Amino acid sequence: MKILIFEMKTVCYNSYLYFGDALGSALTALGHSVEYFKIDEDALDDLERYVGTSYDLLIDFNSDLPRALMDDDSYFLDHIDAPFFDVILDHPLYHHDTLKNKLKNFHVVCLDERHKEYIQKYYPHIKSVTVTPMTGELAFGQDSIAWDNYETRPYDIIFSGTYTDPTRIETAINKMPELISNNVYELIDMMKVDNSLTIEDAVDRLAENEFYDYINSDKPLHTQIFYLADTYIRCINRKKLVQALDRCNSKIHLFGGLWEELELKNAVIHKEIPFNLTFTVFAKSKISVNIMPGFKAGSHDRVFSAQLNGAVSLTDPTTLLLNEYRDNENILFFDLDNINDVTDKVNSSLKNLEDLKKIAQAGYEISSHKHTWTNIANVIISAINKD
Repeated sequence: MKILIFEMKTVCYNSYLYFGDALGSALTALGHSVEYFKIDEDALDDLERYVGTSYDLLIDFNSDLPRALMDDDSYFLDHIDAPFFDVILDHPLYHHDTLKNKLKNFHVVCLDERHKEYIQKYYPHIKSVTVTPMTGELAFGQDSIAWDNYETRPYDIIFSGTYTDPTRIETAINKMPELISNNVYELIDMMKVDNSLTIEDAVDRLAENEFYDYINSDKPLHTQIFYLADTYIRCINRKKLVQALDRCNSKIHLFGGLWEELELKNAVIHKEIPFNLTFTVFAKSKISVNIMPGFKAGSHDRVFSAQLNGAVSLTDPTTLLLNEYRDNENILFFDLDNINDVTDKVNSSLKNLEDLKKIAQAGYEISSHKHTWTNIANVIISAINKD
């Protein structure tokens, strides 16, 4: 196959660039011909050279390209003879302005089965929706995991990700029109009480409780309007989790921005690092902590990136993970409803490093067979062949 991968964004610690390169390498290894358009190397105007060309597959991550118009207001992507696959890395509500565009050959790859259902229901013009989590790889310069040295890994507990003070989100909510802000706070209250709710579940309940029907008239638009409810819950849960980890007997090492804004007593704050260097951090860690960004039926790449580098992944469960993993056998799970229990779970786990290493080894076996870039490339190629 002849494949063109767009790398149009350099945000999120350059994770999009890593994902594009890693997927491209896997596709190349499978025998496909891969080209790249890299925004940090190519000029935006150079996109015009693709008009009138033909490919077997176009790929971008969290793409804005479906919004791009020609001088006659036709879609830029409709001038390339190829199916376009947008790999969206968070809830579809954040991509409504992209997903609503009715391209001739629009496909989506997402990370969660619930996201797939949402897209299929509200964007029927999208020709296919494929689910696969993203992943990582073994840290650069390492050929294998030194299991014999597991006990000497320097970081007992790590968390990789940015901190956002929930009060910043509250400030943004309070700037919204009063009707909207009131609804956002109502959604937040619902999701605080019931951690199993997705944002779209909460919006459905809101619509049932109100006397007006505007939500049902265009649910994806209004779910997008209420995005700060989802953002707030993610921020408050991340804050609670790290505060619980800060009470552990071992220090937690934080890699990411703005953690100095949170008052912590037992944490070591490291400078921000590019996404691909986090694999080296995982390789130096005994336990790597993840909290899902609202995913209920998928997974964040942190889970598999940690396991592929020999760390035990500690995370809240999803249906995907529950189908593949068992708590205390090949992963460690915590309950969002009892997030403070994380402290005792970590303390107990670190008391017996031989057992912890066995969990790490078992997790590595699963992720190295089921969650590699080769697996992801094959999933996407299968989706093309079904089209």
